[in-house]
Amino acid sequence: MNQSLFLAAFRSGVIVGILDAIAASVNAYAQRGVSPVRVFRYVASGALGKSALDGGLAIAGLGLLFHFFIAISWTFLFFMTYEKLKVLRMNKFYVGIGYGIFVWLGMNMIVLPLSNVPASAYKLVPTLIMIGIHMFVIGLSISFLADRYFLKKI
Repeated sequence: MNQSLFLAAFRSGVIVGILDAIAASVNAYAQRGVSPVRVFRYVASGALGKSALDGGLAIAGLGLLFHFFIAISWTFLFFMTYEKLKVLRMNKFYVGIGYGIFVWLGMNMIVLPLSNVPASAYKLVPTLIMIGIHMFVIGLSISFLADRYFLKKI
């Protein structure tokens, strides 16, 4: 991976992380009155276990770091495959929505089950909202940012 691609993917991952952090925080507050600090302590619980939920700002900060690591990782994956898979260049809208679903599935079928995040009951509406956030905030953002970078490169 060349330096300009690395920097573009990293910057894009930071943007996606910011947008997702805002969406997750607004969603958690709107649905359950949960503060952003609680949201990111929950993220930290993936590594630290249930005790992270009772942590303070330092634990929330660690959760925010984990959050950005995850957002940047998914963005790097997309950028690294963008040039290799022509299908990713077909339609940035459909590809972005599809990638958002892919990220949601990856997080919910692989990452979260392997983490220490406390299990929670399945609820249809919150699940659909989270899928929507992954499709429109994460997937579309990554797709548009990658498309922008690779179009400039041509």
